Amino acid sequence: MKTVFIFSFLFSFLCFVPFDQTSAQDDDLYKDGTVWSLTFVRTGANKSDDYLKGLASTWVANMDEAKKEGLIVSYKILVGNPANKDDFDIVLMIENKNMAALDPDESRDAKFDAIEKKIRDKMGDKYQSTITNYDEIRDLRGTKLMREIHLK
Repeated sequence: MKTVFIFSFLFSFLCFVPFDQTSAQDDDLYKDGTVWSLTFVRTGANKSDDYLKGLASTWVANMDEAKKEGLIVSYKILVGNPANKDDFDIVLMIENKNMAALDPDESRDAKFDAIEKKIRDKMGDKYQSTITNYDEIRDLRGTKLMREIHLK
């Protein structure tokens, strides 16, 4: 009986050792990079250019200021054909330094609010009419948070 117990213990131990080595290796597979916030947008028929013009004066203006102030790392806009009637045709991407940059922070929020106010004041009534028009020319299809990784 004692021999069976020892054999079972050794067999169990040997079975689990390779799994531990594998998971340790997985931890070293990649290095964490920046964090991307993605917004998926579907524009109405023949409305993509109108939407992009609006983005240039509102969203891009905000992102440029946020980048200057170090609130974001970068931003991008991707445009492509939708794969089906439910798919998006525009992706708005914002690159953040890390996950901590997305934590609630009153100081950070106040800086973003000040940037938006600056852009809104500069544009006057056109700012409000532009963002109000967004509801008529596009549908938000979702958002996603993804981390960039660097394979080792």
